[in-house]
Amino acid sequence: MGNYNVILPEIVFTALFLVCFFAGLFIKDRTANSIFVVATAVVTAITLFKFNFYGETFNGMFVADKFSQTLKLVFLINLFLCTIVSIRYKEIRDEIFYEYSILMMLSTLAMMLVVSSRDFITLFLSVEFMSLGLYLLAGSSFRDLKSNEASVKYYVLGSFISAFFLFGIAIVYGVTGNTDFLSVAKFMEINSSSQYYLVFGVLAIISALCFKAGCAPFHQWSPDVYEGAPTPVTAFMSVGPKAAAVGAIARVIFEAFRARPDLWLPVLVFIALLTIAVGNVLALRQKNLKRLLAYSSIAHAGYVMLAVIACSQESLIAISYYMIVYAFMNIGAFATVMAVPEGEKIESYSGLSISNLYISVCMLFFLFSLTGIPPFGGFVAKFLVFKSIINAGYTWVAVAGVVFSILSAFYYLRIIMKIFFESGLAVSKLSLHLSFTFTVGVNAIVILIAGLIPNIFILTI
Repeated sequence: MGNYNVILPEIVFTALFLVCFFAGLFIKDRTANSIFVVATAVVTAITLFKFNFYGETFNGMFVADKFSQTLKLVFLINLFLCTIVSIRYKEIRDEIFYEYSILMMLSTLAMMLVVSSRDFITLFLSVEFMSLGLYLLAGSSFRDLKSNEASVKYYVLGSFISAFFLFGIAIVYGVTGNTDFLSVAKFMEINSSSQYYLVFGVLAIISALCFKAGCAPFHQWSPDVYEGAPTPVTAFMSVGPKAAAVGAIARVIFEAFRARPDLWLPVLVFIALLTIAVGNVLALRQKNLKRLLAYSSIAHAGYVMLAVIACSQESLIAISYYMIVYAFMNIGAFATVMAVPEGEKIESYSGLSISNLYISVCMLFFLFSLTGIPPFGGFVAKFLVFKSIINAGYTWVAVAGVVFSILSAFYYLRIIMKIFFESGLAVSKLSLHLSFTFTVGVNAIVILIAGLIPNIFILTI
């Protein structure tokens, strides 16, 4: 069957999850539940890089390599930070916080399985496992009609796309006679002739995974779900599932469909550029910061997809680095939204620098990094992505991405203008809970270090 050492992080995470599950049945304390989850994330992260077991098991259906292990670190960072900012978030009520924590852990475990799947069966099951938890998390503020709407909308659309995903897998299996990526790749190398039904299968699989990543034209669910879900859930969904979906797309393209770029390359170029354009253009007219960050998240999915198109070892490093930095800068931005009273309204940030300079400077770091302005990690992340696509020979695609990246500066800098150069109605001292102070501070420091000393992150990928 293989070497079970390669699934040690998943085993450790599952064991600690069971401890949290049974402990939570007796300990109904919000802080205690959070400590259990944070400890699980930390211990699993240590296991992930302490032992460095690489290889495959279950007849090649599960693989552990540097790419998958780095993305697993992103998922654990996502769980760690989103749990911390949830501690004092009142919309998630005390009586459901235990269930909320369990769902976040289960979704994180599923994400870890997604990026290590090397077979379409395990990939489909892992993606569905991840999605079921997210559907429930989106509606965890069940007394809020917007949260209920977000959950139902996400569930209905997600269920439809799951059927589409399974349809694509069935077609690929019918043509190739296999579901594991390497066997599919071998079939495509030997049988290079075009088969129209194989085209439909490949496009259905890519489309389903692009939906999970929030790429256009499958993005319509993102703004409504992101706005309606509780803000910690929005932060959680904007990083983890996106990284998992992009990781799955990269593995499917690199290992299963690489021999037939004619089936996926034109489509992915179209999707990536359309995603960048839609995300940046529609973000320009947003007055709700959560919706703005939702469209921003769509645009960033497009940037990462550019690296997938490059289909090289360099692009894998670019994807990994981008998702690490994106986790810190995006969760930091959402943490600021939670910390500021009526933080969803952009107008609420007028004069914020007067009431709390600390959080204002941190928000400046996050927005500069999301824009791609040096010396922050977001600049290096975009640089690596554009460099990989240029080296792959698609210079015009990189130029288009840079143009839209410049456009994004308008809506990010508009918020900075309000924070530092406009007067607010209320300039009373804004006090922050320790969980928000810690999260925004650590995230701001990390993205600054990632921009000034990027080799710290790149050399570990």
